[in-house]
Amino acid sequence: MNQKSFMNKQEIISSLLDKYNSFIKYMNELSPEDYLFGYQQKWTAGQQLKHIVLCVEVLVQVFNMPKSIIEQKFGLTAKSGCSYEELTNKYVEKFKEGGKAPDRFVPGFIPISQGELLCNELATLVSEVCSKIENFTEQELDTLRIPHPLLGNLSMREMLYNTIYHVEHHHVKTMQNLKNKRRGNNYNKGFSWVL
Repeated sequence: MNQKSFMNKQEIISSLLDKYNSFIKYMNELSPEDYLFGYQQKWTAGQQLKHIVLCVEVLVQVFNMPKSIIEQKFGLTAKSGCSYEELTNKYVEKFKEGGKAPDRFVPGFIPISQGELLCNELATLVSEVCSKIENFTEQELDTLRIPHPLLGNLSMREMLYNTIYHVEHHHVKTMQNLKNKRRGNNYNKGFSWVL
């Protein structure tokens, strides 16, 4: 995938499946201790997983709407869209400026007993998004817009780019947290984890 170019529907689907399957596989292979580890008030792996599920659930809801309702509710784009690279750069900048997930996407404690269920739910949601993408033309992905809580109005293609990057971002964050654990750095001592 050339990240400076625009991805067509098949490239988007392929990237979604690749990134999400990799994340799900990683989560499924974590030990209970790693799943529950939190580094310096950062989210645990379970919280990262739940956050991704919450975000993809909303995307599925939007992709299940009739196109006419999406247009009526959110409008059409009046600008040319960003490439994958441009969109991810905007997302990273928003976080550097202090952007955070809205409360509805912030998970509470996620016990290990929910891990497999959440992984299965995420796989189902991603599969549903991928099948729904097929119902949109390339032009509709560029002209229909939907709101993103940090980035504002995005074309549906841009939202899909963000969805690809978003899981990769949280996958990397989870791996970084566990790398700190292996180095013996401080963990969230204030939490009382229950398996």
